Amino acid sequence: MKSIGIDIGTTTICGIVLDIQTGRVLQSKTISNSASLPGSCSYERLQDPELIIRAVFRIYEGFTAKYQDIVSLGLTGQMHGIVYTDQAGQAASPLYTWLDERGNQAMEDGQTYAETLSAKTGYPMATGFGMATHYWHTLHHSIPSNAVSFCTIQDYAAMRLTSLAAPLVHVSDAASFGCCRMDHHGFDTQVLQAAGIDTGLLPAVTADMRIMGVTADQIPVSVSIGDNQASFIGSVQDMEHTVLVNVGTGSQISLGTDQITPCSGIELRPCAGGTYLFAGSCLCGGRAYAALEQFFRECAEMVTGSPAERVYSQMDQLLCTRRPSGKLKVDTRFAGTREAPSLTGSVSSLTLETFHPADFIYGVLDGIAGELFDYYQLICRSKGMPAQKMVGSGNGIRMNRNLQRILREKFQMDLSIPCHQEEASYGAALFSVVSAGYYPSLADAQKIIRYIDVNF
Repeated sequence: MKSIGIDIGTTTICGIVLDIQTGRVLQSKTISNSASLPGSCSYERLQDPELIIRAVFRIYEGFTAKYQDIVSLGLTGQMHGIVYTDQAGQAASPLYTWLDERGNQAMEDGQTYAETLSAKTGYPMATGFGMATHYWHTLHHSIPSNAVSFCTIQDYAAMRLTSLAAPLVHVSDAASFGCCRMDHHGFDTQVLQAAGIDTGLLPAVTADMRIMGVTADQIPVSVSIGDNQASFIGSVQDMEHTVLVNVGTGSQISLGTDQITPCSGIELRPCAGGTYLFAGSCLCGGRAYAALEQFFRECAEMVTGSPAERVYSQMDQLLCTRRPSGKLKVDTRFAGTREAPSLTGSVSSLTLETFHPADFIYGVLDGIAGELFDYYQLICRSKGMPAQKMVGSGNGIRMNRNLQRILREKFQMDLSIPCHQEEASYGAALFSVVSAGYYPSLADAQKIIRYIDVNF
């Protein structure tokens, strides 16, 4: 028996076919998400939902044409962003992605829309959060006239696959919009109404692991879940005692809990089966290392007069042959943080001894790991106990043995990496398998996850 998992990312859309007995990924398909739309304003970051749906159906139909015993389908994708839907269950707007900057635009009093909504509701908000985007449209009277609800792009894909007219949003996605009550697993309608938001457009929310409908081929489709939660589910076998470190374009650290425990500077996100995730998110992560690589290429072009090829392999090799002192300190918050967008990175302890490429390479990698470790320490203090295991995911970790070593040294734990690379798609498939009743619990389903030993 097999399950399909599809992850609708900002730049790619990935699908897998999972053997639910062995845990093996039988087929993987990743295509470019080329649905970006030009905005009328510089702060807009939009995508065409119909182009995304066509890509999802292309992946789905390719899998179903090849495999006959598919028992479930799970979806995940980019959190925070929203698409408005009409009465027939069709898109009534573009997808306003999590990168959309309208929430950071200043209002007449100088505060941003996100800051104003935070002050009015008491919930921390940031630009790109669905409720901040919805608040902007509310004040600008630009909500589509035929809109009856809104949801994430993965919720919209689930609607289209099951021919449903109304979205059903899992609490893991609903919380990413903002103004969601953890204890009630739903939106805080009282504070939203007080802020002037029409709560009649809010989608229905569920905390259950459930099937929301079936495809035309009668394949059960589970409610969609957030990509952070899906990656966590698809990477760890023990959610409460394993810390997941992910380094991609950004970076993130996640650790499970069964308690609603506030943690300053850390998001507490609903997960599945009555569990929650502490999540610390860094905006720069792998982007910091990519920026350094681009800087080296620009230096090479300055010297040679010709564009340089990528130099990631040379950077990795340099650290393998020359171990720097580690004295150069790099703060890699080059894109600020969600709480402080204007924050900048920095370089300190720069001396004649440390002014060398290897020191900068090590300093950036150590800065990436250090920002994650700072979040981890906050989580441990709130949780009251450290993690027992560490799992790494994302290409930033998979493809960089030096970062693997630095993480092990920083966290003082061995590092495991899942055998499969499509962690979010894998987690969505596992979630759907449990929702369809083929495993009694997520913990049972997660036992099929296998790991690569990267400790040396």
